Amino acid sequence: MNRRLSFSCRTLGVFALLFIGADVHAQDVHFSQFYNAPLNLSPGLNGIFGGDTRFVGNYRSQWRGVPVPYTTFMGTVENKFYYRANRYDRYLTGGLSLSHDRQGALELTSLVVGIPLGVTQPLAQNHFLSVGVTPAFGQRSFNTTRWTFDAQFVDCLFDPTASTREDGTLFSDNLTYFDLSAGLNYRFQARQKRTRFDVGGSIHHLNRPRHNFWSNASDVRLAERKTLHGVGLIQASLAFDVLGHVLYQQQGAYRELVYGLAGRLLVNDKPYEELALQLGVSFRHRYTDAMIWTAEVHWKTWTLGFSYDLNLSDFVVATNNRGGPEVALIYRLYKIKPVLHPCPVD
Repeated sequence: MNRRLSFSCRTLGVFALLFIGADVHAQDVHFSQFYNAPLNLSPGLNGIFGGDTRFVGNYRSQWRGVPVPYTTFMGTVENKFYYRANRYDRYLTGGLSLSHDRQGALELTSLVVGIPLGVTQPLAQNHFLSVGVTPAFGQRSFNTTRWTFDAQFVDCLFDPTASTREDGTLFSDNLTYFDLSAGLNYRFQARQKRTRFDVGGSIHHLNRPRHNFWSNASDVRLAERKTLHGVGLIQASLAFDVLGHVLYQQQGAYRELVYGLAGRLLVNDKPYEELALQLGVSFRHRYTDAMIWTAEVHWKTWTLGFSYDLNLSDFVVATNNRGGPEVALIYRLYKIKPVLHPCPVD
């Protein structure tokens, strides 16, 4: 292969990477513990928690064993605003979300700041409907200091100061956009037991924001992400609960199904000293993709979750079964109220 042909192939490869990263493979960030990342799952889950304020942090590291590592962080805070004092079964919820994702050798980076808004209303005793929207502002960029071109190899030696012979006006390494997502959630909460169920759905990127780096080509739009989810807990005894969860989501040609079960043991049920331990397993199906082991500790109003993906796809040749660890940390704050009422959503 001569130098000109080699240069052309390398150049086309780089620009194909930019195009693919902006279009075909531009799926949203996802978490194996999707039930512990509620606002990434659906704006309809805004305010679906026991207490008045919720702080959530999620961290995921994936594919460190291959040269395309993915690192994702998301943090959210939500606060309830009750319609009137001493009535806690209907409220508005407002908050803030921050998502940061970095992937690959060129450090393709996505930063999204959202303002989740929601409203929760009782449908009947122990039945609640929540609707939420999340307007957001996003930024995407990549690092141009790490790529190389054949034109920089002079007399068979790489010269980082040599001209790349690239026309920088063809693309931008930074773009910003406005995004809008919406969702709803139905919650059943047993009155005297811990048993509860959530069922809902969402559509992300309703406005199909521009999402490519090309400066002289037709716009590439971010595909809508549609999700359906179900999360439930059944109190099997005074000290043991069975949990289940299922998620189906679709974005462009991408499809994903995740389902799993877990068991939770209540070690201490003394008020203000509650302690529970949980173990479970989930399966993710894209191409028989992964088995996910999960463990959680629930202490007072804190939740600490850990999961690890075991890769089962054909990519196992490169990963040696290693997918990556994920950590979720949740804290719920209860404010002192003038009259005690049982909280409708736990």
